[in-house]
Amino acid sequence: MRLRNLFFALLSSCSTLLGAQDTLLLFHPTVYNLELIESLRQKEVINLEGYHVLGVFHTREAYNYEPAFKKVAENPDAGFSLVEIKGELQAGALYESNQCTDLFEELFKISKGALFMGGPDIPPVLYNEPVHLLTRVSDPFRHYLETSFIFHLLGGKQDGHWIPWLDSKEQYLLSGICLGMQSMNVATGGTMIQDIPTEVYGVWNAEDVLKMPADQMHRNYTDMVENDCGSYTSYHFHQVSLTKGSFLQKDLKFQSKTSPLVLSSHHQAIEDPGKGWEISASSMDGKIIEAIEHENYPHVFGVQFHPEKPGLFDPDIIHPMSCDKQISFHEEIKDGDSFTFHMAYWDYLGRILQKARK
Repeated sequence: MRLRNLFFALLSSCSTLLGAQDTLLLFHPTVYNLELIESLRQKEVINLEGYHVLGVFHTREAYNYEPAFKKVAENPDAGFSLVEIKGELQAGALYESNQCTDLFEELFKISKGALFMGGPDIPPVLYNEPVHLLTRVSDPFRHYLETSFIFHLLGGKQDGHWIPWLDSKEQYLLSGICLGMQSMNVATGGTMIQDIPTEVYGVWNAEDVLKMPADQMHRNYTDMVENDCGSYTSYHFHQVSLTKGSFLQKDLKFQSKTSPLVLSSHHQAIEDPGKGWEISASSMDGKIIEAIEHENYPHVFGVQFHPEKPGLFDPDIIHPMSCDKQISFHEEIKDGDSFTFHMAYWDYLGRILQKARK
């Protein structure tokens, strides 16, 4: 009870700070993610007018949030605040009422939407599978927090009697990028391909992955074979196929023949979709799910790729690709449908949030 009262006191102080503003939840609010959202807002890539961004994290996450608290304190007008959740979470008690349920409900009530960002591998225990030799679990409590919160909102195969909270708030925005999409899948009872090259393509060597067609690669593996020239970007461009009638077509206004270049950095992917998901995009060979949307809730969707990277919108950002090659993400997509696709994606999120304020 003391923890719950403390949490509500924090929310009360946030409400005073927010004033008449609406709230968008940001899970895993690292300094990088805070700066990322601020950059998208300042460049007018996304319309967050009237919104305060409330960062949410669990006290046992591996990340040190002290720099994030310092950043928020030093920039009081930036429109950010943070809430630390201390309720106990265990792998076997995520898809049910638990010590964080009351806190989740309060966060849900005060917000118009929630964003889930990229990150490390999900513990396979959360989808009842053994651990692949190439799976690396580095921050379990982040996954516990995010999958449990998402389950409360959407329900899942784990409990057919659970009434999803979004039944009472169907216009709520729930969106995930890369890990965020994977978390949405696992939270609803889906499973994961734990390593794309080995499980999907039967390739075990980085050298052989680098010889594969670009559209079958989902990250840059050069860092594994060239390790004497510094640090390379893990991101890689490839095309995706948009599903006819998906939100990526009708809401972003793209035709079925458009196969935009997207930026990826992942070695895992959705295997069996969780409850309620429809496939919105796939890899060009159809083997990897690249985007999903919910069949019941119009503003619930996720993408496996990274439409948020600052370099996509800033030509001055250059990334090393190998010992003798650099890349400007912006230059790769600036001409044609791919850049328009990325701008349309964030415009769509902004339109959802602005409509929710009315």
